[in-house]
Amino acid sequence: MSDLTPENQDTPDQTPPSPAVDASRRKLAGTALGVAAVFTLASRPVWANQCTISGMMSGNLSAPKGPACEGCTPGYWMQDQHLDSWIPTGFKTTDKFNMVFKVTQYLKSDGTPYTLLEVMRNLNGSGDPISTNLGFHAVAALLNAAHPNVNYGYTSGEIISLFQKNYLTNGAALKNSLDMMNNRGCPLN
Repeated sequence: MSDLTPENQDTPDQTPPSPAVDASRRKLAGTALGVAAVFTLASRPVWANQCTISGMMSGNLSAPKGPACEGCTPGYWMQDQHLDSWIPTGFKTTDKFNMVFKVTQYLKSDGTPYTLLEVMRNLNGSGDPISTNLGFHAVAALLNAAHPNVNYGYTSGEIISLFQKNYLTNGAALKNSLDMMNNRGCPLN
């Protein structure tokens, strides 16, 4: 009888992670700890999960498999020279934030709603009615998710749903997670 044990068994690597990798994992865990469960959306194939918040928390961050996760910053999306990047997303700079995100709180002092671009340009910082920079990062997340050349990990509909479910109860945590995702490297020119 032959031994059914494979000749080259997979054994865990006993090499400790490098300090740089370990530090980046701690930073990511600190940023998104506790919010991954809150922000988990519908199941996806394993290869598609790596770019979501929960996928980034559970995946191998030192050597991710599949395409790189991407996200352009709010600073990218609000610059005049990049406004043409909005076109493939289907969203316009003049679309009303409240209409797109299906909320009511983003109003100017005269009671009129802010546009998506106005939220990015006028409410970055402490002017956001819910949480500092929340709308600023939500618009960037929406555009990243909708752009066909950005591997963001969410659809625009999922970003809207994520915002609606968490902006009043977890605004700061949501902003932190979107900020992290919007800073993963922009593939657009």
